[in-house]
Amino acid sequence: MSRPSPSDSNATLALIEGGVARTAARLPGLPAEQVVLLKLIRHVAGRIHARLTERLRAHGLNESDFQTLMALFSSPSGVATPGALCQSAHETRTNMTRITDGLVARGLLLRTPCPQDRRRVELRLSPQGEALVGQLLPEMFPTLHALFAPLSARDRTTLRRLLARLVQQLDHMDASEALPA
Repeated sequence: MSRPSPSDSNATLALIEGGVARTAARLPGLPAEQVVLLKLIRHVAGRIHARLTERLRAHGLNESDFQTLMALFSSPSGVATPGALCQSAHETRTNMTRITDGLVARGLLLRTPCPQDRRRVELRLSPQGEALVGQLLPEMFPTLHALFAPLSARDRTTLRRLLARLVQQLDHMDASEALPA
């Protein structure tokens, strides 16, 4: 993957801002500032996703696989039901079944009946899955450090707070839209 230079970054910003300005000129009332922010968030997220995908591909994983492994790795008990994984990995039940079937087939997950309710299934990382996560995460540390290097500790705290507010707003919007009419 070729890496854009800093001048490319300035060109990207100019391209986004210019496109939004031209759109705003044709469509009065366009919330241009918000559109620029959204486009920047999507651009940054897309670039981060591409880097993550590149790193995961080297291990035969995709982002859904990784999110599922991380949900189990980070869970307090190390165990989760497929339904709980759907929520934490932001996947549908059908897709989670496909993901977990693939991870079980690769020996990265173990699927066992729930001791309290034999109708339920529990998933946990296998020793091979634990080892993979233990290898993969430290490989990502330099990228994370480099990504956030231009931001001070205060900037990172501010960014976290602002992104958390956007998450809260999205949750509020989702709850409002789910109310019966």
